[in-house]
Amino acid sequence: MAYEILRDAPKAADFTPLTEHLEQTPQTFFGAAKPVLHLHCPRAKVSILRADLASQPDFAALQPESSVTNGGGDAAPVEIGDIDVWITSKHLTLFSYAKSHGIQIFYPTITIQAQEGNAVLLELNLSDSNTADEDLEFLQLRIIPDAISPTSHNAMSAHTNGQANGDSSASPVKALYDAISACQELNPDPNPEGDEEEGGVGGFDETAPGATGWITSENMADFMDENGNFRMPEGATVIDGGAEDDGEEGEADGLGAGAGRTRSAGEMDGGDGAEDDGKWQRTG
Repeated sequence: MAYEILRDAPKAADFTPLTEHLEQTPQTFFGAAKPVLHLHCPRAKVSILRADLASQPDFAALQPESSVTNGGGDAAPVEIGDIDVWITSKHLTLFSYAKSHGIQIFYPTITIQAQEGNAVLLELNLSDSNTADEDLEFLQLRIIPDAISPTSHNAMSAHTNGQANGDSSASPVKALYDAISACQELNPDPNPEGDEEEGGVGGFDETAPGATGWITSENMADFMDENGNFRMPEGATVIDGGAEDDGEEGEADGLGAGAGRTRSAGEMDGGDGAEDDGKWQRTG
């Protein structure tokens, strides 16, 4: 889902201020019920092409009936005023008090963000994840902030790593751009380009123990029994696509001779069943 419709106007009390959030202990804010407010721009303007408003009624509903649009055809931008912009840890919200109508945009919906003069340009992908590339539907809008709510100034100074750089005197457009960037990092795309929806490429789960053909410190426990002996997990797939046998000790399908069992010191020293001297050498 690219966005949700909002009927009730957001209030500052609905959110945890960023400065307060940063002062909390991890045990407190990990379970915080309220989204964190990064920035509030009251009475901003939103500019959208007339053609896009015609095809997107939810965004057109932000526009008061009394507003007047000039000529210029479908490619002409329409400027919608008196839009409150709320940048929180969960959504970017545009709300029109005149229409009691708002749009909560999920951050993965934003495919392009840029500072463009006195505006922040956003491109939104409004299609769901099952839409073919040739049928994807995009919408461009520009947010033109006029001012920043007084409650947001401390939040601006809390942004670091090239965000507001601790400068509470940053321009509204710079503050807006930085706040959106910070919240985008908190909400990465759950399905990065090139990945399948489930199980990675071709349904192959690379996170499964040993799925990539390597035993690491993270999955080692899955390959050891209670006595510390090597074993293949039940149903595990090995490099050539074979699976573990039905529990018999000895070789696991697809692995070389001796796989899946331990070797005695006698074998290591050249006793019965010892491997070729070129394969096994004791070092201590």
